[in-house]
Amino acid sequence: MNYEELLESKSASKTKGAKMLLGHFSKKLVGEKYQNVLDITPTLNDSIKFVEGLKNESAKNRELKHKNQMHFEEEVSGRGEFVALNLEPGNYTTLDQLLNEQPALVADRAFIDALIGQLMDLTAYLHEQNIWHVCYAPQNILVRKGDHAPMLLNHGSFYLGMKDKMQLYQGMEDYVAPEIRGDGTIDNRCDIYSLGRLMEWLFKMAEVPYEYRKVIKKALTEEPEGRCQTVEDMRKALKHKREFYKSALMLLGAVVAALLIVGLYFDLMPETSEVEFVKPAPKQPNDDLLEEGFDPAELGVVSGDTLVMTPEERRSLEEYNAKAEQIFRKRFTAEADRVLSKIYDNEHMNSSEKVFLSEMSSINDELLKLQNDIGNEAGLSTTRSQLIATEIVESLTEQKKKKLQYYGVQK
Repeated sequence: MNYEELLESKSASKTKGAKMLLGHFSKKLVGEKYQNVLDITPTLNDSIKFVEGLKNESAKNRELKHKNQMHFEEEVSGRGEFVALNLEPGNYTTLDQLLNEQPALVADRAFIDALIGQLMDLTAYLHEQNIWHVCYAPQNILVRKGDHAPMLLNHGSFYLGMKDKMQLYQGMEDYVAPEIRGDGTIDNRCDIYSLGRLMEWLFKMAEVPYEYRKVIKKALTEEPEGRCQTVEDMRKALKHKREFYKSALMLLGAVVAALLIVGLYFDLMPETSEVEFVKPAPKQPNDDLLEEGFDPAELGVVSGDTLVMTPEERRSLEEYNAKAEQIFRKRFTAEADRVLSKIYDNEHMNSSEKVFLSEMSSINDELLKLQNDIGNEAGLSTTRSQLIATEIVESLTEQKKKKLQYYGVQK
């Protein structure tokens, strides 16, 4: 298909509209304005149960006040047959057509969560009115262009009295629960099944998130007893799985961070080297210069007594070392807190393990450089500055982990 044929195909699709439950949805020019119209399939008027069902739905439709419920006015022919439904004004398309035109939307979690959330809200509202939608096929859901708000039109529970009820669902049979296709039993669980089928369809072109994967599997259980019993149960299961997954990621991040801190601790610990003791050579006769009256002072050797510090000198040295450690602790604590804050926040703790490890390695290098620089400026030995730095890093890490307690890191 060349480019011109593609444009013609899309133009034809917009002109033809879309097949929905009771007929064909399209826009028609009425006077100077376009009107959203659902042309009812003519053969449906042959069923008395269909006509009764549409009359009942039309009366109930006026009472439904939910923002995601599409309202309509029926158009009747001179012979009393339903010809069309004139829908409320707005720019609408079917969910199927929307994702054909903008397939990238399935990768937008905000779009998916909003779509499913609003459909659940409306479904719960309908169930309170003893109404069941039955079929959540993407071609049976209208979407408002702009904010992508889903709108439901005709509900299947009004037409279950039809002798051939599956006549309505041609091309959408997979979205109807097994018990509806069988003996026609209807309750909340048939809508749970159909919502599960819709979720499954949405993620055919994208990776299924963990929380949706579990909920979809439960919703598509063949036996109604194995599914969630209400929409609220389904919503709670989705929320629980989402929070569990986030907590698992946070816990994994905390474990990785703890392991890295332990590794950093051992990296900062001073290395110990074994001292090899060598036995002195045997004393040779007449070789001891001291025995011959040799004076070590002649070579500038100072006796040990001269190296002994006075109490005043020792106190002065201890005060100096204490002051140096105090300066080091104050400066390193401030800098280490700043550096660790880069990694211990919700954004980084929710990142993938690969990204987290990469960033933590950079943090360790920065901490080690700070310890060396500040230690040298304070006049501390490398060994002493390493020990103090390790103590400070461990303390700050524990403090930051406790602040993340609300998110499930700490038990």
